[in-house]
Amino acid sequence: MNRFFPGIALLLYFVMSAFAQFGDPYALEARLDGDVIRLEVGVPANHYLYAENLKVTDALGNEQEVLELPATTAITDPNTGKPKPVFAQPFKAVFSWKPADGGAAAFHVQYWGCNDEVCFIPQTKVVELVAVEAVPVVEEPDSDLPADWQTELENFEVLETEAGYLKATPFLRFLDRAEGGGADEVSGIRFFLTDPVAFVRESGLVLTILFILVGGLALNLTPCVLPMIPINLAIIGAGAQAGSKGRGFALGATYGLGIALVYGLLGVVVVLTGSQFGTIQANPWFNLVIAIIFVVLALAMFDVFHIDLSRFQSKMGGGEQKQGNFLVAITMGSVAALLAGACVAPVVIAVLLLATNIYEASGPVGLTLPFVLGLGMALPWPFAGAGLSFLPKPGKWMEYVKYTFGVGIIFFALYYGHLSYRAFRPADITAHGEVEGHLIIDGTSNAGLADALKQARTDGTPVFIDFWASWCKNCQVMDKTTFKDEMVKARLENYTFIKYIAEDPVAPETKAVMDHFGVQGLPTFIVLRAK
Repeated sequence: MNRFFPGIALLLYFVMSAFAQFGDPYALEARLDGDVIRLEVGVPANHYLYAENLKVTDALGNEQEVLELPATTAITDPNTGKPKPVFAQPFKAVFSWKPADGGAAAFHVQYWGCNDEVCFIPQTKVVELVAVEAVPVVEEPDSDLPADWQTELENFEVLETEAGYLKATPFLRFLDRAEGGGADEVSGIRFFLTDPVAFVRESGLVLTILFILVGGLALNLTPCVLPMIPINLAIIGAGAQAGSKGRGFALGATYGLGIALVYGLLGVVVVLTGSQFGTIQANPWFNLVIAIIFVVLALAMFDVFHIDLSRFQSKMGGGEQKQGNFLVAITMGSVAALLAGACVAPVVIAVLLLATNIYEASGPVGLTLPFVLGLGMALPWPFAGAGLSFLPKPGKWMEYVKYTFGVGIIFFALYYGHLSYRAFRPADITAHGEVEGHLIIDGTSNAGLADALKQARTDGTPVFIDFWASWCKNCQVMDKTTFKDEMVKARLENYTFIKYIAEDPVAPETKAVMDHFGVQGLPTFIVLRAK
């Protein structure tokens, strides 16, 4: 595939057009080598190309046969919830070259790509193979008069711009910034639960790790863990049986290491299943099962029935260990992590889901989050093993803690139940993403854009523009989710909502509007206010 024979082929390297194409981050090099076409495609990090959209045709549109393609990876299609093959790394490909009569003048390479936030316009690159006699082109002189929408836009100022997919909470934060509110109206915990990836991106990795670390530490105060601490200390031979505070500290630390390692390894296994686990998360049945599990755990917290796995811990400890045993300590720590009971499970599952999302969005940092949770849970054990009594004594107060955890688990159940319901009943989208309250502007003509801006200025309302296209997967998802959120709909009632259809971003009229606002990908959102 990589060997080329000089002197026997017409060698043409594809060079990007001198006219900048809208939103195309992919580097393409193409050449004819005898009776085959060889492609080298550069795919930036966190980007991908849809395998089914990579095609080569002759000048008449006849598709050429695929000879060599690299292996694909799978992503979850947000519209169907099913895996879709993509090329997520730079790659090489080979196509046959058997043009029809009249089709040998050029070959066309078609492709379409996205990243996690923005979809780019489907591209067609043309490589000419024969010289064509130049035809004089008489260019129309540019008019000095701006279009009517440009004239009207002189009366407006841009307050805020955002691009890419936004869930409801970050979208509301975007509107807050546009309106000058700036302050975060959403509590940190709610923001963490509703959009954990955005929480990490905006709050920073250090704060996120601290958040999870404190959460792991707090798990020791749950009624599933705290009563077992003295029992487990006796099993591993720590505390008074250790012989010295130093040895007790080491035994407690070994026990805690077992907890952290189990959660860390569990996180690595779950996160590195990659696309499989991501596909499961997009499945409404998965979210329904998680919701049911959390309902069962919540009922256990309210004593409807009992889930007591901790009794297995004491049975596995063997006899009394007078001087302590490090192998028993790390083994019992591992067992404790797995059998911690109903109190710990919701938090562990939530962190595993978060770790998967962060890994997909930000890379290896997601692998560390379950280990951090286990580390937080392990923190008190070295000190408890050394005989330092700083943890509270079990008592009646733990009943209230248990009920509080039950209420929290119910909220987890409602959240995943809502995700399942929303996935089972997606919103309907009409031909151009029309939703009640939107003004639809066709970018091929821009008809009505100036009138809409003028009316907004007369009414004194700010303008929200949503740049949209049918080929933009995140535009479709936004219509199904974010723009159906009741809080989002309530906020946008105060705006003149323009859904700008940018189906062909290189069409002259559409390109003029997108260039005016500096739009580089879809979806893009603009908030305007009359001066």
